[in-house]
Amino acid sequence: MTVRHLNAEAETIIALAKEFARQYGQNYVGTEHLLLAILGDDECGAAKVLAGFSVDQDRAKEKIDELIKERLQETWVMGRLPGTPHYRDVIARAAEQAKGSGNWQVKSEHMLLALLTEKNSIGCKALEALGVDASAVRKAFGRARVPV
Repeated sequence: MTVRHLNAEAETIIALAKEFARQYGQNYVGTEHLLLAILGDDECGAAKVLAGFSVDQDRAKEKIDELIKERLQETWVMGRLPGTPHYRDVIARAAEQAKGSGNWQVKSEHMLLALLTEKNSIGCKALEALGVDASAVRKAFGRARVPV
């Protein structure tokens, strides 16, 4: 999946998400990998906001591991790592949000907000289990004066 207008930070997050999928030994990239990648870039705006909710990569990984045990995604493609439908929806929604904000560049903040709207995804469920929701994140971005 190719999305135009990713800023350098978002490109790094996508690459990290693919690496997390490989580390998990999975043949797909899912929202759980995207969440871990966002948290892996502690300089990005989304990771800083999540830190304000006491969410770090270790806590998220613990919750994701629990959720993966409960439900395995069904995505099999040989060769490259495909994205799950949830992952593709999150990336597409992040691009729409960036475009809607007049900033055509997708940032970690757009990815996080899109992830929080993908209700049945592992990444969203992990965040919700950690006490993070879209409304609170939007408010935190507003307080930090991060445009989204």
